[in-house]
Amino acid sequence: MSEQSERTAAEMLEQIGKALFEGDYWQPRLAVALRIRRDTIRQWLHGTVEFDANHGALDNLLAVVARRKLNLSIAEADLRDWLQRNRTAPPGKGG
Repeated sequence: MSEQSERTAAEMLEQIGKALFEGDYWQPRLAVALRIRRDTIRQWLHGTVEFDANHGALDNLLAVVARRKLNLSIAEADLRDWLQRNRTAPPGKGG
C-alpha cells in the first residue's frame, strides 16, 4: 500500500489546501472556494466531524484544483507569448 493511500481525507484536504492557498490563511480561503463555513475545515482537520473519501467536499476540491490548473496553464501560455513579443534582445544579441 502506498503512502498516498494511507493518508486520511483530512490530511489530503490539508495538503491540497496548502498547495492551493499558500500562507497562514489557507483554511479560510479554502472554505470560501468550497463554499463552506470556515469552522467546518477546522472540524474536519481535528476529526470532530466525520470526513472521509466519500465526502462530497472532496469532489468539489478536485474541481477547484482542475479549474486552478486550467487557469494557470492559460496564464502561463499568455505570459510566455507576451514576453516573446515584448522583450527586446540584449545588446549585441541581435533581434
